[in-house]
Amino acid sequence: MLLIVALGLGAAVLYGASDFFGASAARRHHLINATTLNYAVAMVLLIVALPILGGTWSATANWAGSVAGALAVLGLISFYGVLAIGPMSLLSPLIALVQSAVPVAVAAFTGQGLNLTAWIAIAIAVVAILLLSPPPKLGRDHVSLRGAGLAIFSGLTLGASLVALDFAPENSGVIPAFWEIAVGLVILLLLLLAVRLFRGRAAWMSLLEPEVETASGLSSRRAWIEAAAAGLLAGVANIFVVTGLHVGNLAVIAVLIALYPVLTVILAATVLKERMTPLQFVGIGLAIGASLLFTAS
Repeated sequence: MLLIVALGLGAAVLYGASDFFGASAARRHHLINATTLNYAVAMVLLIVALPILGGTWSATANWAGSVAGALAVLGLISFYGVLAIGPMSLLSPLIALVQSAVPVAVAAFTGQGLNLTAWIAIAIAVVAILLLSPPPKLGRDHVSLRGAGLAIFSGLTLGASLVALDFAPENSGVIPAFWEIAVGLVILLLLLLAVRLFRGRAAWMSLLEPEVETASGLSSRRAWIEAAAAGLLAGVANIFVVTGLHVGNLAVIAVLIALYPVLTVILAATVLKERMTPLQFVGIGLAIGASLLFTAS
């Protein structure tokens, strides 16, 4: 279980940093542009890692990674859109909660066995995720109807992508992660082409445009660097995830990954100067406690 916890928490840390940098870049550049660079960098990393880490090619590994890629890219676009719309510390934990609920429900329904300690750890982690989300401030930190809809969609699709990855055979190595990024990159390139061709002529294009002002303090070059860094971190996180799913339980991996708001909240507090509440500190403590319980289960 120690290896599973290490892989799950490692992925959570990497995803938390990736989401922070990716959302920051999306504030400065068009959402699809930033996300496409994110995926392109991750694709390069997976191409380099594939012959080193290896895996057995199979139809199941291919379709599991491809389905996961289609779901994940839709979830990620929605995720960045949500974070660009509202306060990062408020919306990120909400998405994580929905995202973790899907794999946990599937794992319970399919009979993936967990002992009592592990289920207690899951319950504590869920409480931690809820506490990481601070109460909205009157007149400021509110979630719009559009933001709430995107958040639910993002959580559902990201959670479903993890379920799809879990169908990959244990001997497939990082091949599912390769297909996940490859399919996602193709979808993003098609969306990028559609944005260029139909911008201003199709109402649905407005869904891909975050309703935020340009971040005047963030240079264009720095934003591109942040988008590239987000891709590098996400690529490594994907490797951790597929490795964890090969050796561990879907519910455990899903809940550990869903703790990524811990790092997102910390980065938002240190870099963006978003104030952390006492409940958020309690949430971080509970997240650590849940991780220790998983190790002991």
